[in-house]
Amino acid sequence: MVFLVVGNIVMRQVSSSFGGTTEMVGWLTAVVVALSLAYSQLTKAHIELDLLVEHLPTRLQSVLYVLVSGASFLFFSMVAWKLWEYGFSAMQRGSLSQTLRIAFYPIVYLVALGFSAFCLVLLADFLSSLKKVVTQ
Repeated sequence: MVFLVVGNIVMRQVSSSFGGTTEMVGWLTAVVVALSLAYSQLTKAHIELDLLVEHLPTRLQSVLYVLVSGASFLFFSMVAWKLWEYGFSAMQRGSLSQTLRIAFYPIVYLVALGFSAFCLVLLADFLSSLKKVVTQ
């Protein structure tokens, strides 16, 4: 993505820029972010704000974690499902991108795959936190 953007900037100064750079960078950004969500959740590389929660009893913290991870799993499952539907719909209609006129459903499928993997990690987190609550 960096080479594409820098190359576009250089080409704009020299002659004319690449067509569709914004579209390509947008697609690549969506794919990179979606495919990194599961790994980020798995390694707990995200920011967790627990200023209030850390002062609560351990059992209540565990219950809250079950509720949050369950809600997150449900929400992102719906997102993944709608992405799969949208990709299938775009494929059926033969939709093309606005600038480059390329079929973009494979990009949507990659993003849906990333969100689906993220959902599996969220489900594992939910089940482990539920187990922790039950065994306490």
